[in-house]
Amino acid sequence: MTDFETERRVLIIDDQSQIHETFARIFQCDHRSEHELDDFEARFLLDDSEPQERQASSAPVFALTHAYSGEEGVYEVQKSVDAGERFSVAFVDMRMPRGMDGLATIRRLWRIDSDLQVVICTAYSDHTWDDIVRSLGYSDKLLLLRKPFEHDEARQLALALSEKYRLSIRQEEKLELLKSEVNRRRKAESELRDMAHRDALTALPNRPFLIEKLEQVLANQGPRRRSHDALLFLDLDNFKIINDSLGHEAGDDLLNQVAVRLQECVRDHDTASRCSDSVDTSNDAAGDETIRLGGDEFVVLLERLAHRDDALLVARRIVQRICEPFSLGDRLVTVGTSVGVAFIDDSLADGHEALRNADTAMYQAKNSGKGQIAVFDQTMHDAVVARHELEAQLRVALREEKFELRYQPIVNLKTCQIQGVEVLSRWRGDDGEYVPPSEFVPVAEEIGLINHFGEWVLERSMREFSAMMASFEDAQRPQVYLGVNISRRQLADPFFIDRLQAIIDRTRFKWSLKLEMSENGDTRHNERSLQTMLDLHQSGVGIHIDDFGKGNSSLTCFHDYPIETVKIDRTFTASITIDHGHAIITQAIVQLAHHLMANIVCQGVESAQQLNLLQQWGCDLAQGYIFAPPLDIVQLERLLITPGESDGIKILKSTVPAPVTMPGSPTGGPTGGIQLPSR
Repeated sequence: MTDFETERRVLIIDDQSQIHETFARIFQCDHRSEHELDDFEARFLLDDSEPQERQASSAPVFALTHAYSGEEGVYEVQKSVDAGERFSVAFVDMRMPRGMDGLATIRRLWRIDSDLQVVICTAYSDHTWDDIVRSLGYSDKLLLLRKPFEHDEARQLALALSEKYRLSIRQEEKLELLKSEVNRRRKAESELRDMAHRDALTALPNRPFLIEKLEQVLANQGPRRRSHDALLFLDLDNFKIINDSLGHEAGDDLLNQVAVRLQECVRDHDTASRCSDSVDTSNDAAGDETIRLGGDEFVVLLERLAHRDDALLVARRIVQRICEPFSLGDRLVTVGTSVGVAFIDDSLADGHEALRNADTAMYQAKNSGKGQIAVFDQTMHDAVVARHELEAQLRVALREEKFELRYQPIVNLKTCQIQGVEVLSRWRGDDGEYVPPSEFVPVAEEIGLINHFGEWVLERSMREFSAMMASFEDAQRPQVYLGVNISRRQLADPFFIDRLQAIIDRTRFKWSLKLEMSENGDTRHNERSLQTMLDLHQSGVGIHIDDFGKGNSSLTCFHDYPIETVKIDRTFTASITIDHGHAIITQAIVQLAHHLMANIVCQGVESAQQLNLLQQWGCDLAQGYIFAPPLDIVQLERLLITPGESDGIKILKSTVPAPVTMPGSPTGGPTGGIQLPSR
C-alpha cells in the first residue's frame, strides 16, 4: 500500500451507481491536475536556489471505496479502523431511501472515527443547513457540497480535507509520542528520586529523605499538638573492628541485618500499635521511618507518640535487639549501639537542627559507655559548641606555637637531690585564662593533632633543656633527666623513633631522656606500641608509666612493658594521710614495684606528712608543690643551682623519718617503722 503522505483513502456513500461512477472519473484525472499545480509552484513560487529534487512533490493518490447504503458505509469505516487503514474523507449522500439516511449515517461514522472528515452531498430540496447543525452540531469536520457539483470542487474538497485529516492524525501521533515521553521521563525522575532518597546498601531512606520528612513534621508542630515526635540517632559500637577484621563484605552484611532489626523494633506503616501500648493510633498514616545516614549511623523517626516515654521504650528495645549476636557466614559477632534521643517541637529552626540535636545526644551516650541512651538537652549543645571553639583555638595555637612549657622537679627521697624534671605544657585560651591540659590534650588526641603537638613539645623542651645544661660548668652540672609525656598514639606510629632521632639530632640533645606515657590506650595499637617501647628501651630511653592508679589501671603493665619507673597518680597521694584504703594500695604498689625492679615516683606531694609516709614505705622519688611548682626554664636553672631552697628538700635533709601511724589505724607500737592497721 502507498504511504499516507501520497495516498488518501476516500469513502463514497451513495445509493446511486451513477454518483459512484462520477466520483471515479473525478479522481482518475487527479494526477494530471496535481502535476500541473506542481509545475506552476516550481516556476513561480519556489526558490530557484533549492535543489530540483526538493522542488518536485508527489501528488496524492486517492483510493476510493464505494458503499451503496449507510449501513455498508458504517461497516467499511469500522473495518478500516480495525485494520489501521482509516478513511480520511467520506462523501455521504443525504437522501438514501433504503436504510439510514445521511444524518444517521454520519452520527454512526463519527462514533467509530471521530476524526473522519465528512462532505455532505445534498440537493437543494434536501435538509437545510440549520437542520443539519441541529442534528449533528457545529463541527469543523463537516462540509456541505450541493448537487450538482463541479468536478474540481469535489476534488479540491477531498484534497483539503484529507490533508487536514492527515495533519490531525499526525498531531495525535505526536501527542501520543509526547505523552509517552512525558510518562517515560516522569518514571525516570521518579526512579531517580527514589534512588536519591534511598541508601544503596540497605535500601533504607537516606539523609535527603530524612531532612524532607523532618521539614514536614516541623510544619505540623504547634502549641495545640498533643502527640509527640522524636528522633533517635544511633551508632554501632565496635563496627570498625569487625569491618577491618572480617572485611567490608561482612561489614555490609552486618549493616543490612541491623537495618532489618531496626525495622522490627519500630511501628509498621499499617500497624501503629507496635511502638508501644500507649501510642496514638488515630492516624494510620503516621508510621515510623528508619533511615541510614551512612557508615554505621542510623536514625529512627517516631511520629505521633502519645507520651514522650514511648521514645525511650523504642530506644531500649533497639539497644537490646542490636546487642543480640549477628551471624556473619560461619561466625557469630556481637555489636552494641548507643542511642541519642531528641524530641521535635516548634522551637527548632529546621530539620538539620533536629538531626544535630539527636547526634549530640548520641555522642553523649557513647561517652557515658557502650549501650547507653541519652536524651538531648540544651547543655549538651552548649558543651558541643564550647568543644568546637576549643578545637578551633587549639589548631590556631599549635600553628602559631602559643604553648608554654613548664618544668617540675622530681626529687630522690634517699639522696635528697633533684633527679629529674617533668615537662608540663601550658596554654592560655582566647580569654587569657589557662586551659588545663586535661581538657586540651584529649581534644588534640581526638582531632588527630597529638603527634604534631607531642613532637613540638619534645623538640622545644629538648632544645631548652640542652641550652640550660650546656650553660653549667662540667663540674657543677647536675645529673638530671628530662621526662616528656607522649601519647600512646605516638608510640603506635611506626616512624616515631625515626622522628625522635631527627629531633635529637636537630637539638643536639645528649642528656638522659625519659618518655612518660599513660597506661591506658587503644588496645588495637598494643603490639605496635610494645615494639616501639622495646626499641626505645634498647636505645637507652627510659619508659615511665604516668598517672598509675587513675582510671582502670592494671598490674600487668609491670610485666608486659619494659618500664623502669611507675608514677603514682596524685589522687592517691593526696589521700594517703586520710584514706586507709588508698594508703594500703599505695604502699602495696611501692613494694610490688621494688620486687619487679622498677622505681616509684609519687606525684602531687604537698605536705610533710605525705612525705614522711612515702619515706617510711621506701618510695624512691616524689614530685609536687612541696618541692617546687612547675617552673619556666630560667626558674628551673636557678633551682638546680641552689636546690637547698626547696622546702621539700629542706624537710628531707633536716628530719629523720620516724614511725608513722597509718590513717585509720589504732595507736600502738611501730611494726617495721609502720603501724599496720587492724580490721
